[in-house]
Amino acid sequence: MSIRDLKTFLAVIESGSFAGAALAVRRTQSAVTVQMKTLEDELGFALFDRSRRPPALNDAGRAFAIKAMNAVEAYERLFQDSGSAVVEGQLRLGVVPSVITGIMPQALVALRAKFPSLHIKLAMGPSADLVERVRQGALDATIVSDLIQGGAGLQWSPFMREPLVLIAPINAPQRTAEELITSYPFIRYNRQAWVGQLIDNFLKRRRLRVTDSMTLDTLEAITTMVHYGLGVSIVPSRIFGDPFSAPVRRIAFSGAATYRVVGLVRKSDDANAVLADALLAELRGLSASVLSSPKQQKKSRATRKRPR
Repeated sequence: MSIRDLKTFLAVIESGSFAGAALAVRRTQSAVTVQMKTLEDELGFALFDRSRRPPALNDAGRAFAIKAMNAVEAYERLFQDSGSAVVEGQLRLGVVPSVITGIMPQALVALRAKFPSLHIKLAMGPSADLVERVRQGALDATIVSDLIQGGAGLQWSPFMREPLVLIAPINAPQRTAEELITSYPFIRYNRQAWVGQLIDNFLKRRRLRVTDSMTLDTLEAITTMVHYGLGVSIVPSRIFGDPFSAPVRRIAFSGAATYRVVGLVRKSDDANAVLADALLAELRGLSASVLSSPKQQKKSRATRKRPR
């Protein structure tokens, strides 16, 4: 596996197609196709769903994207002068609500300690709106999940993934996620949010029929309603949690997990690249440290354990 193959793989993600990646890496589309097939053969699993046109990342591809990005950045740091980049100034950053109460506070505290001259101005909103503001230059970067509407000129850098799970009241019967979701009212995440669309597609793909009782805009509101026994819901199991969330039961679905992938979007010609890179490095470091911690691994095993 070469670093060149990894860079081409990331170019496919950033451009949204093999043809776009070919332009970015200055190779023919057929050469990019061969590169990606060779990379999949070396890994032993497919990275793309080729039943779609253009081919789209599958769950394994989304998971590998984070590792590939880390590997490429580590490689490039070997040839950089660590003292050449000055991390100071203002970064106008958009963040979706479901992330701002998760990983962001810890990342901002760590950045403030490392780079006291870096100032981050936060804006919150739906994924589509934030990405459009980046495109128009009103924001330098934004953090969203499951980039749907990217396109030319935008760079997508994933740094974290979180599995979709069922949340149910603490006193719910010891049943499977599939049984509970059909026997309780369903509290839906707003479909206008991209994570809401991911959840909706998950329900359709699994052919799970639900009885909608309400539609809400934030994970905190959904979790609170579930806590009080007003229904069940599907949400991403946030690896950083939320100290203010009401307690609920989290139950994994059968079969392969479906993940929400969280990443940073910015313009390819971003003038504040150094600032965005500093934030991205901190987010990736925090995500990696939490996922490798014994506490998180124990939590993941507990979530995967299905009721009998």
